[in-house]
Amino acid sequence: MSIEAVLVIPAFLLFLALIAGIARTAAVRSDVHAAVVEGARIASLETSSTRGESAARDAIVAHLAQQGVTCRALDVTVEAAALDQPPGRPGSVTAAVRCVVPLADLAVPGLPGQVEVAESFTTAIDTYVPR
Repeated sequence: MSIEAVLVIPAFLLFLALIAGIARTAAVRSDVHAAVVEGARIASLETSSTRGESAARDAIVAHLAQQGVTCRALDVTVEAAALDQPPGRPGSVTAAVRCVVPLADLAVPGLPGQVEVAESFTTAIDTYVPR
């Protein structure tokens, strides 16, 4: 019976650690997606591309910090040039985030030391709002 326990218990613990790694990656992917959606929508409400890009970056960083997401490397890209067009022209704002998430603290053999999560979202701007 003890030989079986010696073989089964480490395999079971490794399986649980692997599940923890997958769960962390899924949770971070969800948080990054929510942050990028919030950033794009906030940018679409601004009156100029520079204000929109700044507001989106601030919102994305704040959202990730609020959710406790720690990125080893964070790259935020916002394309809001459509906000500089005159009213009456359709356009959209796109936000993209690339976050490198460390997994080393899980100490699971076979898991990489980090995982890159990349998300983007495009939202339309209100065509008839004065800018």
